[in-house]
Amino acid sequence: MTSIGFERHVPDLGLITHYSEFGKSPVHLISPWTKAVFLPLIVFDITVLSDVRLLLIMLLAVVFLYWASALPLTLLFYWWTLPVFFVLSIAFVLAWTVPGSPVIAYGQIQLTAEGLVFLATLVMRALIGVTYSLVLLMTTKYNHLTHMVSKVLPYPLNQIALLAYRFLFLTLEGLESTVIAMKSRGGFNLSGLRKAGKFYGSVFALAFIRSFDKADHVAKAMQSRGYDGKLNAYYCLPRPSAGGYAAVLLAVLTSAYYYGCGRWL
Repeated sequence: MTSIGFERHVPDLGLITHYSEFGKSPVHLISPWTKAVFLPLIVFDITVLSDVRLLLIMLLAVVFLYWASALPLTLLFYWWTLPVFFVLSIAFVLAWTVPGSPVIAYGQIQLTAEGLVFLATLVMRALIGVTYSLVLLMTTKYNHLTHMVSKVLPYPLNQIALLAYRFLFLTLEGLESTVIAMKSRGGFNLSGLRKAGKFYGSVFALAFIRSFDKADHVAKAMQSRGYDGKLNAYYCLPRPSAGGYAAVLLAVLTSAYYYGCGRWL
């Protein structure tokens, strides 16, 4: 991706596809169905779990899985900045409304220890979901992903998901070409946060508008090649092994046990 100052903080879809297609780690050899089943289980766990210690254990586990997949650990920390910024921008104000033992107080406004714990749980939940989603995308071949999407989601949601994923690549290519054109004309030599913000906003707006024209061209090209609204994927996916079935069963039983005992709330 062209250097625009914050490209390291945005997941590179081309790099994600490269690792998914050419990765040779043990995690790449796990059945895609096994890895896909763990995603809703993890989403369920981080949704109902509020114990900071258990969330921290889950976060360390998914980071270890990411490292065991031979994926770039340094880039993961850069990619974390976006979900952290998103969570903090929404939940930072809410943390000041949580009652408890005050840590910072200014008149009637106070930040409590419970508010900090609340903020930490939200951040860890976001990081767990993002990290495991990256593991799933970067260790599963694109053809396998499309096959699972076409089998799991009903029509036309499966078509929307498949085309949307492909369209992301086209949008990023359009953004890259726009940035190159702007840099060649000296458009990034700006001083001041306000001017730079307005300029970056205009760049993204222009790329977004051009993406609609690109989508129209792609649609006409697909129709000229016989696309009738159904994009089927026919691939032979490796079935889960006995260990995969055992791991899924253990994860389901563990989630059910803790939820049934009320230790999630």
